Amino acid sequence: MEAVSLAEAKAHLRIGFTSDDGYVTSLLEAAEGYVSEIGVALAAPVPAPVKHAILLLVSHWYGAREAAATEPPKAIAFGVDALLQPFREQSL
Repeated sequence: MEAVSLAEAKAHLRIGFTSDDGYVTSLLEAAEGYVSEIGVALAAPVPAPVKHAILLLVSHWYGAREAAATEPPKAIAFGVDALLQPFREQSL
């Protein structure tokens, strides 16, 4: 399921060119995969906080393409986790 469209992601990233469409699409797939893996269902309609968490991940990864950084990305992880927590399916 496509929770966030390429057009929505490009608007969020403020890019109007097409040369990065493939890369942005791969970031969307990775972000949606992450959200699914931590137990958040991407069933329609996708709640706004879940969409925003996906967009935060995409924009962070788009802007920080290197694998290592001087500081761990704690702020982005906290924001994403806080947005997704109410939607995580609990299992015993």
